[in-house]
Amino acid sequence: MKVRVAYLSILRDVTNKKEEEIVISEGSTVNDLISALMKTYGDKLKPFLDPDSEMGQGIILTLDGELLSSSDLGKKIPDNAEFLVGLPPFGG
Repeated sequence: MKVRVAYLSILRDVTNKKEEEIVISEGSTVNDLISALMKTYGDKLKPFLDPDSEMGQGIILTLDGELLSSSDLGKKIPDNAEFLVGLPPFGG
């Protein structure tokens, strides 16, 4: 299966990509995709995607335009889904 992953804000700098297409196994969950991304980008991306880290708690995740919460990490990803990941803009 293919998933298009789009990166927002600082995650564009971390991955050096605005978006990319990832191939995942059928039946993969949001958590499986996050694990695959952390494996691909290693320590550079882990602080942003690890839900136990301070930054990971503020990350925005959407799947096909639907905002996800920590309770949605087990949600299965459909083929050709769009996954968006990033930090919200800071105001001041």
